[in-house]
Amino acid sequence: MNRRVIITGGPGFGKSSIIDELEKRNFRVFHEVARQIIDRQLAMYGNKTPWEDVERFSDLVLEGRKDQFDIAQPRAWSFFDRGIPDIAAFLMADGKEIPQHIYAAAMDNSYFNVVFITPPWEEIYTNDEARPQSFEYATNIHEAIVDCYSKFGYTTLLLPKISIIQRADYVLKALGIFEK
Repeated sequence: MNRRVIITGGPGFGKSSIIDELEKRNFRVFHEVARQIIDRQLAMYGNKTPWEDVERFSDLVLEGRKDQFDIAQPRAWSFFDRGIPDIAAFLMADGKEIPQHIYAAAMDNSYFNVVFITPPWEEIYTNDEARPQSFEYATNIHEAIVDCYSKFGYTTLLLPKISIIQRADYVLKALGIFEK
């Protein structure tokens, strides 16, 4: 059984906080690759960011997510802050074509069949230097994510707007592995 679980959603809707909570509970987690790349690019005044060179940025994210996928053991529960299909969703939200190699990678690297999605939640949304998008843009990304994962054959499950601890509990209960 494939136990590589994706938690995703529009930027700023709480997914990374859930991942952090699961990590505190000693689950194997994989943090957001895109955020790490953006932070590095900003620190070195690079231009491989989604707002300057989305194609090269997407390729860097793909490399990182494929590495994460390969490291994770399919039989042990592991949680991903976004998955490979997210790259396609972000490109779709920006009206860009999905390159064949990204589409193929999303098809060739299958995660657990249920994807947990954090819904738009304006009360918790914040942006910063690495997340300059407006709430409206983040909501558009959310819609592209739901659409994209559905098209790739995943079942999407929207997480309720509850505390981080309760959201982590919800994910674990839905998977039948509740621990606290």
